[in-house]
Amino acid sequence: MLFSLKSVVVLTLAVTSLVSAHPHHGIPYPAHLLKDSHRPAVPAASAVASPVAARTKLSAYVTDWSPPASIAWSKLDNVYYAFGIPDQTGALGNFDPTKLASVVSQAHSNNKTVSLSVGGWTGSLHFSDLVSTAASRESFATILTKAVSDYNLDGIDIDWEYPNSPNGVSCNSINSADTTNFLSLMQLLRQKLGANKLITAAVAIAPFFDGSQEPSSYLDPAWGTTVDYLNVMVYDLAGMWNPTTGSNSALANGGDFGSVAQAISQWTDAGFPASKLVVGCPFYGFLAAVSQPPTATNEKVPFSGTTQIQGDQYDEQGTDPCPGATPAFSGEYQYRSIVADGIQANQSGWTTWWDSKTSTPYAYNTNKKTFLTFDNPQSLKLKADYVNKKKLGGLMMWSLEMDDAQNSLLTAMQGVRNLIEINRSFVTILDVCTPEKEHVNAVR
Repeated sequence: MLFSLKSVVVLTLAVTSLVSAHPHHGIPYPAHLLKDSHRPAVPAASAVASPVAARTKLSAYVTDWSPPASIAWSKLDNVYYAFGIPDQTGALGNFDPTKLASVVSQAHSNNKTVSLSVGGWTGSLHFSDLVSTAASRESFATILTKAVSDYNLDGIDIDWEYPNSPNGVSCNSINSADTTNFLSLMQLLRQKLGANKLITAAVAIAPFFDGSQEPSSYLDPAWGTTVDYLNVMVYDLAGMWNPTTGSNSALANGGDFGSVAQAISQWTDAGFPASKLVVGCPFYGFLAAVSQPPTATNEKVPFSGTTQIQGDQYDEQGTDPCPGATPAFSGEYQYRSIVADGIQANQSGWTTWWDSKTSTPYAYNTNKKTFLTFDNPQSLKLKADYVNKKKLGGLMMWSLEMDDAQNSLLTAMQGVRNLIEINRSFVTILDVCTPEKEHVNAVR
């Protein structure tokens, strides 16, 4: 029996940084590198998702030093376990194999996937040297491939902050050929791991630096055919490295601070496929002491002092792994603390506003004269809507333990998963109900 297309649709719908005490995930990107491009977009490389990637729309970073008490596996597709930190030989350390094994076991019991994230803010010291020659890349790729086998992983995530860039930790090794060598490593990993393993990278809001330490205006098309996803870290956009306060993760209209829309535009203009770009979302905000209060119409106010104050109770002083580095607070204020402290309920001296320009909330404490920029369920739902509208690869968050006990932020992001589930159900019903293959292909 052949169902009408209308009946199938109805049936388908009915079915459906600064431093921290631990390796940090992202840091601010210099404003002068955020370019509003008016040139025609570079044609993107053909993007074919691997079978594993096609099922991955919502991913969470889980940290080795502060794993969540429980993981809501039904609300996730993939976990990035942070971090395996490579030494000068490429050997991976600084994580607990027992903890990793537990996460992998839980994930596979729930039919979900786990990648080991390699690097991080304080873990990127040796990347440049590890990929500088064919021999070093072969050695490093062999180590990474062995880790996938040893820990029964579903993929590898490279968090190199950042290729050929002075904006990472001051003692990182860098080389003008970093981006080219990085691609060669990823291609080698693809050869070794095959098509059924996830290969991803956490990246800055502007494309990889070229040999002149500027964001690449053109990326080798092989990037789009080799990696499954690039996780764009669209956070840490506001802080004391800027002249005033501002949105930590603006959806749009971020100005010199940057935004989701601006980051995605820069990567696609450089030729990377939109369908393989994942929007990174923060489960934290930034706290700062300010010299004057913001208002309901102005979130950009001057800082008071030059030293970053402590964020919430989880914010500990940390030091970069370089000679002479000074301990400092990050200013991070996790969402679970925002909820516990009643900030959005305007308690204990707090007043919270919504910025319709950036689609993010911000708050001010009149007692302590502190400013907080953060994301909440409303802002993350809008980011999920943006991902669907632009047909991007999905959402990821840093990091899962920062959510509240009700998984409010994670729940708000489910729209990126629901859409793919509806599409998958739609095709499945057509396959079952329609024997005429030509009709099925036409609908797809």
